[in-house]
Amino acid sequence: MANTIQLKRRVSGVAGAPASLKSGELAHNEVDDTLYVGKGDDGAGNATSIVPMAGSGGFVARVGTQTVGGAKTFSLVPKSSQDASSGADLVRKSQVDAMLSGKAPLASPGFSGSPTAPTPVAGTDSTQIATTAFVHTAIAGFGAGDMAKSTYDTDNDGKVDAAEVADAVPWSGITGKPTSFAPSSHSHLIGQITGLQSALNGKSALTSPAFTGTPTAPTASTGTNTKQIATTGFVAAAIGALIDAAPGAMNTLNELAAALGDDPSFATTVTNALAGKLAAASNLSDLPNKGAARSNLGLGSMATQASSNIAITGGSITGIALDGGTF
Repeated sequence: MANTIQLKRRVSGVAGAPASLKSGELAHNEVDDTLYVGKGDDGAGNATSIVPMAGSGGFVARVGTQTVGGAKTFSLVPKSSQDASSGADLVRKSQVDAMLSGKAPLASPGFSGSPTAPTPVAGTDSTQIATTAFVHTAIAGFGAGDMAKSTYDTDNDGKVDAAEVADAVPWSGITGKPTSFAPSSHSHLIGQITGLQSALNGKSALTSPAFTGTPTAPTASTGTNTKQIATTGFVAAAIGALIDAAPGAMNTLNELAAALGDDPSFATTVTNALAGKLAAASNLSDLPNKGAARSNLGLGSMATQASSNIAITGGSITGIALDGGTF
């Protein structure tokens, strides 16, 4: 197990340095992500000042995203692979030039692709750019005599769309049809109905039925004592209640006797055995020879030292955790 050394720390609350540190003592504030160190010595081991020394909260990181305040001067300009991508990023001149090269001039622009513009209000008569939607609206306003192909033959098959609807009238499009149709009278014998006799042959009689296969029935409530059919689940529940869910190795009287060692005085035997044990409430104060017990456990002088005043001389320490606490 590796040793663990924890610095003095603050995981939530107020940002900033701790109120006091020992000279050379470290403290990490997770609120502002800054590592602080105590500097100077007042003669009693206390730091005369506390300064930030590391952490993304007070220093520029080489990787990741940060917000840098104030005016900054860079000895090297950003590289081409470091073009700005968000509103607070620095922009290179070449990046600005590249963005402007893809823009159209205000005077006589030459658009390509499929440029768009706001559609003017119907009836507008000015120098505003007319969109295709404006043109279609203007053509549709010519009146009922207009037969623009793009309007009346949208699928371009040479037939007016309205005529195509009449070629195949859906049932919902027929008016005056009855809402229901009375069936004609008829009667059938059992033999004339396919499979009916076979289905009836597969049913059991109500009187003294002789079931086959694996018949099932509702499981009666625990404790039921009537003529209701008892399922295997009812029987298993009744047996389980009798043995009170005892494990398989102790659900018979013979197994219980074997578990007690076939000892008719089992309680007396256990009581006599417990009489020679240490009392839990005594917390080892009833040990006959405490020194011998510590020696048997491999405990040295540290076992008898106060937790607030431990002296360690020589040897090595492995698998410990040193905790600087919080501030």
